[in-house]
Amino acid sequence: MKMKTLLKEALENVYDSPGTTIGEAIAKVTGGANLVDGKQTWELAKEAKQALMTMKKCCNAELATYRKTGLSPAPYYFERVAILSRREKNYAQEIEYCEKYIKVLEEYYRKRGLPDYDGLKLGGRDLAICKRLPKAKELLAKSKSP
Repeated sequence: MKMKTLLKEALENVYDSPGTTIGEAIAKVTGGANLVDGKQTWELAKEAKQALMTMKKCCNAELATYRKTGLSPAPYYFERVAILSRREKNYAQEIEYCEKYIKVLEEYYRKRGLPDYDGLKLGGRDLAICKRLPKAKELLAKSKSP
C-alpha cells in the first residue's frame, strides 16, 4: 500500500471512529510501526527518556512509521539517544543517530521539493541535532588519539 493511501486510511479511521487518536489509527494501518512495546512513542518520551535502549527503539519506530506513511520522524528520540550516548562516551553511536536523523530529514525535504530553510528544519531539536554532530565527531577523534 502506498504512503498516501495509508495516511488517508488512517485519517478516515480517526473521522469514522470518534475517540480514535491519529496515533492509534496509524498503528492500525501500519501494523503497529509506530509502537514500542505496545505503546505510542510519545507515551515513552517522559517515562523512559533516560533509557537508552527504549529511546533507540523509539527511533526505529519513528523511522518505520516514516517509511510506511511519509510522516516526518520526531527528532526528540534521536536527540535523546545522542545525549545518552555522549554521557556513556559512545561518540560513534551519537554520530550514528545524529546522521541517521539528518539523512532522513533531508530525504523528507527532497521528496517534497521543500527548501532547506522551511518548516521542520527550523525546529529547535532539529538544529540541536545538527549542532551536536561536529562536536561528537571531534570527541570521537580525541578519544581515538593516544
